[in-house]
Amino acid sequence: MTNRDATRPFAVITGASRGIGAEYARALASRGYDLLLVARDRARLDRLAEDLTTQHQVHADIALLDLAEPEAAHRLYTAAREFRPAVDLLINNAGFGSVGEFVAMPMARIQAMLRLHVNTIVESSRLFLPGMIERRSGAMINVASTAGFMPIAGMTEYAATKTFLIAFSEALAEEVRPYAVRVQVCCPGATLTDFHHTAGSHPKGPFKAQTAEEVVAASLNALGSGRTVVTTHWSGTLTDWLGRWVPRGVLARGAAWWMRRSKQR
Repeated sequence: MTNRDATRPFAVITGASRGIGAEYARALASRGYDLLLVARDRARLDRLAEDLTTQHQVHADIALLDLAEPEAAHRLYTAAREFRPAVDLLINNAGFGSVGEFVAMPMARIQAMLRLHVNTIVESSRLFLPGMIERRSGAMINVASTAGFMPIAGMTEYAATKTFLIAFSEALAEEVRPYAVRVQVCCPGATLTDFHHTAGSHPKGPFKAQTAEEVVAASLNALGSGRTVVTTHWSGTLTDWLGRWVPRGVLARGAAWWMRRSKQR
C-alpha cells in the first residue's frame, strides 16, 4: 500500500471497519480518494484497506485508535497529518448505542459515549477545520441519527448526544460557510448494520431498515448541494418533521411508549 498521490483527494473516516463507515470508504475509494481508515479492529481494517487498494488503485492506510479515550482527537489529528498534511474530508462516524434505563447503565459506558459522541468530535473539529478554512476548501460529515430529533427514554444518553451533534453541526456549518468549507450532519434511521446488536436491542420499527449503501449515497450526493442536515429515507424526513413540530412532551411520551412496546415483543 505505497501508491500515494498528493493530487488525489484525501479522506479520514472513523469507525471505518464495518457498517456505514466501511461503506463510506468503499464509496470514496471508487471516487478516487486516498483514505485513512480509523477503528480498533485491525483485522477488518487490514482486509478493507487491501480490497480498496486492489480494486481502485488508491492508497488506503489504517490507524488503530480508541476514540472514546481522552486525547483521542489529538492522536487522530497526528495520524492524519503523518499520512497527508491536508485533509479534504473528515467523516466522524464512530459511535455506539446503549438501550436500557439510564440509571442502570455502567458509569464507564456512560463516560465512553460522552467522550466518543461529543468530546472527540468537538475536539477533532477544532483541530481539522482551521486547515480547511485556511485553504478555503474541505468538508466534514458528522454521522448522527434520527434519534437526535427527539428525546427517547430507554436510549436517553444516545439520543441526547445525537441531538447535541445535530445542533453543533448546524451552527458550525454557518460559521465556516463563508470560507467555502462544508459541514454536514447525516442522520440515518434504522440501518442494516450490527449497531443494534452492539446496543443490545432488536428493534422492529414501523419503517423498513435502510442499507449502509443507501445512507452513504444520500450523504455524499447531498454534500455538494450545501445541505447541512441530511436525512436518508422518507422515514427520516418524517422523524425530522415530527421533532420540529410536535410538542416535546408528546414526543417523549410517544417514544417511551414505543421503546416499552419494543421490549415486550
